Amino acid sequence: MLHGVLWNLFLAALPLVLGLASWWALGGKEKKARLPAWVNLPLLAAWLAFLPNTCYLLTEWRHLLYDEHWAPLLEAGQQDSASMLATAKWAGFFAIYSGLGLLLFTLAIRPIELRLRMAGVRPLIWGPPLFFLMSLGVYLGLRPRLNSWDLVTQPLRVLDVVMAALSTPTLLMAILAFAAVLWVLYEIVDIWVDGAAERLRRWHVLPGETAGRSR
Repeated sequence: MLHGVLWNLFLAALPLVLGLASWWALGGKEKKARLPAWVNLPLLAAWLAFLPNTCYLLTEWRHLLYDEHWAPLLEAGQQDSASMLATAKWAGFFAIYSGLGLLLFTLAIRPIELRLRMAGVRPLIWGPPLFFLMSLGVYLGLRPRLNSWDLVTQPLRVLDVVMAALSTPTLLMAILAFAAVLWVLYEIVDIWVDGAAERLRRWHVLPGETAGRSR
């Protein structure tokens, strides 16, 4: 299990690295790109392809709730305190695990959002397609068990699965609903990250001016 957790966290961290690399390559806080389009476009494509690996971790709760491996522990947790404590510990583990995925999801998007804001692109323009693609990506990993690199190694299979999902009304509605949840969660964590950064600046842990008085 540990190997799978570390591998999933590695895949979830890749979009953050790719997002920061894309932000730098596109010019960072400068308007002019540092690298040519033939470098920037593949970087952005890789960022987009691996980004669903972050919010995919939100679904890892299903293992604790539904996998046969955990069923004896959950049943025993209803009868004795030791099993109840073990259940609580594993629930805490999965909460942290999913929380890391959500944090990486937010941190990976923020550099690209900054570049889009600098270009005058509003969230109502990039938000719906991005979060829809993320929700679709989670579905592709959850049910057909496709991976990010299957976009290159099995493009026709990915296309077939996507078309089947989009042509199934109930499945499409579920993907749209999860996309809306992802957008709301992103905004919440984005605000939290801004608040945490502001507090760290007040404590002089991060450089920069604070919005209010230091405590």
